[in-house]
Amino acid sequence: MKKLITIMVAILFSSSVAQAEQGKFRFGAEAGYAWADIGAEKNAQALANAVGATVTYSYDKADLMGRVYGQYGINKNLSAEIGYFKSASLDARYTVSGVTVNETYDVNGFDLSGVYQDDSGFYGKAGVHKSEINGDLSVTVSGTRYNIASASQDGTGFLVGVGYEGKIDEKMSWTAGVTYYDSIGGLSGADATFASVGLRF
Repeated sequence: MKKLITIMVAILFSSSVAQAEQGKFRFGAEAGYAWADIGAEKNAQALANAVGATVTYSYDKADLMGRVYGQYGINKNLSAEIGYFKSASLDARYTVSGVTVNETYDVNGFDLSGVYQDDSGFYGKAGVHKSEINGDLSVTVSGTRYNIASASQDGTGFLVGVGYEGKIDEKMSWTAGVTYYDSIGGLSGADATFASVGLRF
């Protein structure tokens, strides 16, 4: 009886796991939050040192990010994946003597990775990305905002991630995962951690 129950549980569990199939193309979309350090504390200190006054500041530690991707099955456990990601803006605000300096950053880019998924549904991936950081600087004086400068930086870095895929039906599954992007825009120290949920078809 115990053996029969064990077999039944194994069958039920295996049927709830979606896996890659050799030669099959799948696509998906995921959304979540990306955490990144935009250096607000260091910038605030540098500004305070420059003007010789106390600087108050606030900044975003994370914001929304989305990603769409395609995945090609090499065999049952291994697949190749290419994706495009884009974030909402991360903002920092510094105020001194009634003047507010605003920094805004957003990122976008493409990634390419190899994905290994075992029979349980858990997966890991590693690869590279080519990404761009866009930054804007403005100053607000007496309620009026003035755009001062804009700049962008692009470059490459590596990525690693882990996650889980669960089957919804024969054509659809859900995913949850975390991916670490090193050197966004090719800038050392400009790293991001993306936690997401999504759907795969």
